[in-house]
Amino acid sequence: ALNSRDSSSAIAGNQWDALDFGEIEKDLAAKTSDEDIRGVLLSIDAVNNLKRVRLTNCINISGAGLDPLRESTIIQQIDLSLVGDHE
Repeated sequence: ALNSRDSSSAIAGNQWDALDFGEIEKDLAAKTSDEDIRGVLLSIDAVNNLKRVRLTNCINISGAGLDPLRESTIIQQIDLSLVGDHE
């Protein structure tokens, strides 16, 4: 049987150390807002857990949604690429 960590969402690492919006459909990523990003970051306690965030194709954000990461001492990478790796 799978435990909850094994069946985690496709866009997140097993322990919320990475959050990759490049793994969701392009049209959904394009509709993602700063408020959406902020809500996800708060719900996973990103300031204390997240090391990498990839916001590929999230063209509808200004960056304000990243505010929950402001005091992070563990964040290593924020990728704001407009296209994915193989586009």
